Amino acid sequence: MPGHRFYAPLENFTDKEARLPDDEAHHAVHVLRVRVGETASVFDGQGRAFRAVVAEASKRGVRLALAEPLPSNESPLDLTLAAAILKADKFEWVIQKAVELGVTRIIPLIARYVEPGLVRSVSSDRLDRWARISREATKQCGRSRLTPIATPRPMPDLLAAQGVKFFFTERDGQSWGRVVKSIDAPALSAIAFVGPEGGWSDDEREQAAAGGAWLVTLGPRILRAETASALAVGLLQSALGDLVEVQASSPRSL
Repeated sequence: MPGHRFYAPLENFTDKEARLPDDEAHHAVHVLRVRVGETASVFDGQGRAFRAVVAEASKRGVRLALAEPLPSNESPLDLTLAAAILKADKFEWVIQKAVELGVTRIIPLIARYVEPGLVRSVSSDRLDRWARISREATKQCGRSRLTPIATPRPMPDLLAAQGVKFFFTERDGQSWGRVVKSIDAPALSAIAFVGPEGGWSDDEREQAAAGGAWLVTLGPRILRAETASALAVGLLQSALGDLVEVQASSPRSL
């Protein structure tokens, strides 16, 4: 990947150049101290990325002259992580690692054992901060599509959504190996449900099973909620996504 990597929204692109938004331009000029003629790359958050050359770097802004497009490293799996809301630093870690592992979107989940104060803490400012963390993780890992973070939703709202549903639970579930062997259908879309620090309630497990979700355990050890999120995403990407080599002509199925 050439030089520094920047983000510019789609509307800042023309056929020949991209203008960085103010915050990116300020960072480029005053922190990274980029100079005209330096090579860089820029992505639009919608799946496109380009090799580029700095055409202007001044108080007026930063313009990048576009060269050739760069290949995408987005996963073929449309993967939603529905993770129960955690304390601020822990949920920010979940966002960062989930983006690095290629999730398509993140939905903060309201569950029975999520502290009410954590739900109330998800303000517009908190959502903006999460979006910035997601964007920075996207830049760091070389992705070209931003991972949006939704407003918090209760679990029943998501059980009716499209996609194969995997409900990761500390008990009353099957091993991942058994689930993988049991599924016999193409799956291009999946939802991973990961619970809070207090675990799922019996009612939530019953709702998930009734909603057609696979109940999956993550081994014999007790995992932190944030560890469970990263492991769940990694398992799904290895089975359905791009962490395993699949022939382009082969159907993507388990």
